[in-house]
Amino acid sequence: MGTPKSNAGTRSGVTDGTRVDMHVKVLDDGVVTRAKARDLDALVYAPHFTRWPDVVDRAAAFSDDDLTVVPGRELFTGDWRTRRHVLALGLERSVPDFLTLEGTMAELAAQDALVLVPHPGFLTVSFGRDHLERYRDQVDAIEVYNPKHPPWDNSRARRTAADMGLPAFTSSYAHLR
Repeated sequence: MGTPKSNAGTRSGVTDGTRVDMHVKVLDDGVVTRAKARDLDALVYAPHFTRWPDVVDRAAAFSDDDLTVVPGRELFTGDWRTRRHVLALGLERSVPDFLTLEGTMAELAAQDALVLVPHPGFLTVSFGRDHLERYRDQVDAIEVYNPKHPPWDNSRARRTAADMGLPAFTSSYAHLR
């Protein structure tokens, strides 16, 4: 990965360190150019319904000395009625969509994958408080800022992360080129 940017600590509330957009769905020259212009060190490329080898290859193709692109998957679990999204990084092999939540979490544990909770409490597609409590020991972080969400959703996510003592992450949640 490139060296962390020396001016990363100049923004209010941000310390020096690695700057990462933890969740983008699209990856092309425009996304990479914008990330570099904003002095990001890394992007997590985590599309839906894309073959894992293709995600890994695309991430590698857009990584260079200035920007690391980390492959990930936002997995759909369950059926339409019970679906939940789980963001997984560090996968050794593909995890199919539409496994039960329990099956998905078991597979992620077997791979010792990093488990992130995107858009917690949002509609019916993410972890609610009950899911977070059930999988507390397996969840590595909670998304606390998503630009597609109203401020009260982001505030609730920040409170949930703080109440549960879980690390927080933010993302652009970029879906468009």
